[in-house]
Amino acid sequence: SSGINAEWPLRPGSYLKAISHITQIINGFCGAVPFSGVMYITVNWFPTSERLIATGIIMASLNTGIGVPFVLGPSLVPENATNSSLTSTSFPGDDNHEFFVHRLRYYLIIQGVAMIVTLLLVLVYFPSRPKFAPTASAVTARLDMVEGLKTLTRKGNFWLIVMVYGLTSGVFNGYGLTMNTILTNNNISQTTAGLIGSVALVASVPSNLILGFVGATFIAHQKSINAGVLAAGSIFMVIFVVDLNEWLPRSMIVIWVSVILGVMCITGVVPILFDMSTESAHPISEELSSTIMVLGNQIMCDIFTGVLQLHFDASNMNYVLIVSFILATVLACFYRTSNVRRLIDAHSITIEHLDSRSIAQIQNAGVRVAT
Repeated sequence: SSGINAEWPLRPGSYLKAISHITQIINGFCGAVPFSGVMYITVNWFPTSERLIATGIIMASLNTGIGVPFVLGPSLVPENATNSSLTSTSFPGDDNHEFFVHRLRYYLIIQGVAMIVTLLLVLVYFPSRPKFAPTASAVTARLDMVEGLKTLTRKGNFWLIVMVYGLTSGVFNGYGLTMNTILTNNNISQTTAGLIGSVALVASVPSNLILGFVGATFIAHQKSINAGVLAAGSIFMVIFVVDLNEWLPRSMIVIWVSVILGVMCITGVVPILFDMSTESAHPISEELSSTIMVLGNQIMCDIFTGVLQLHFDASNMNYVLIVSFILATVLACFYRTSNVRRLIDAHSITIEHLDSRSIAQIQNAGVRVAT
């Protein structure tokens, strides 16, 4: 789709928007597949003690990729460009048309080549699982898709995590799409806005790794860790909005620090959220539960950007951001800790090694316990 999109600047206006939307829809469908496979990979390739750490590493690489466009956008469209050249009606004959065509085409072609190379590597060598399963839960039977969807409708704990993920990462993804515009409307340059977003997401790489390790080390306290980090992220975002709206004398240092720390908190808990979702959903397959997590994220992002399309107001977007984060923090406090897969791994699902509470938790999840 990047290759198709590389040609859009040369098309008449009626085709420009249609081609852009179609290719973005294709990208959306394609992106959900590898993302939903993250938990499948971790459960089939890593022992219990390493699953969360592996998830953190994968999420860290994802955030690195997401952070790049924050810098690429301003570099592709320089700040000294005229306002008319920044509209969606930049066609042949405009002063800056050829310049933009050249920049965008090379960017999209490079992106397309990178995707093709990745696809070829997957086709040549991508084993589905190791020769020997690392844990007992890796070989526990999963429900098929239809039965899994029916079972998931009754797992409120799982949907709670879906909501928390959507209200944090989903809303922030929607906010990030227009962060340059929102900050520019508050007298912050486009280049600075792009750098803030990029540095914040790159800074979230160590937070993914650190929180993945902490979550794996203190499994019994995952709920408290998750709620505490989300609360800290919400506080940092409130500070960011207060400073951005100049309710207090503005300080760019405060804006930089609050955004970076806030994003580190919100994106840092993603590995823990995915781990919670798969534990809550078991014996539903990791692929299905993760796909629903991704869809929930995209739906919240679409709702945010949809409202943005109907009525753009930078201040309202800031308020929606902090309200969403605070609501997610409150919801996270109602999560009921579930460790079904870990109990299976620790006790090989034999009744003589389990206490009554553990047996009830596994059986309530729909997993048969051997006698």
